[in-house]
Amino acid sequence: MQRAFEWFSGLNLIQKVLAVLFAALFLFSLSYLVSTVVLSLGSGDRADSPLEEGTAPITASPASSASASAETTVPDNKLSITGARWEGEKAVVEGTWKGELSSVHCDLLEGDASGKPTRWWDRSVGTRMDWSGRSFTQEFVENGGEGEESLDPGASYGVTCSAQFSDGWQVNDGASVEGTPPG
Repeated sequence: MQRAFEWFSGLNLIQKVLAVLFAALFLFSLSYLVSTVVLSLGSGDRADSPLEEGTAPITASPASSASASAETTVPDNKLSITGARWEGEKAVVEGTWKGELSSVHCDLLEGDASGKPTRWWDRSVGTRMDWSGRSFTQEFVENGGEGEESLDPGASYGVTCSAQFSDGWQVNDGASVEGTPPG
């Protein structure tokens, strides 16, 4: 150690700076290599890892039941549209549910239940819930605002309803609206 100190003190300023930088770089590289070796030995050959088997990690959430694994318990939540029809100047949708429901929201669509949204109806008219009977009714009435869309009496219309459950799951159902829209 004494010898290394004598060698270092015999260097000029530039040589000392370069020696310190080289020592720091050497120590950093050595610590990186040692930590890489330790981590690779610590992980071992883990064939039971789902990522190494080519399967996706389990990232299922209640709102994305399609990606839930077989191990996840799916609650028996249901939403069913039992009727959708035109009654004079409005469309009426009725349905039922099973499970611990939080809310139901329905939309009127031009075309079938996967059609394009229409701006004809008044969105301030909400879904009426019969909590004891586990049923709901949504009435689609004309918005009445100027410049809003009008209904095409020759077109078909559909509804889609979405139910949010208290456990975080969401269930959807769709149906065609029977009858002829006002026009």
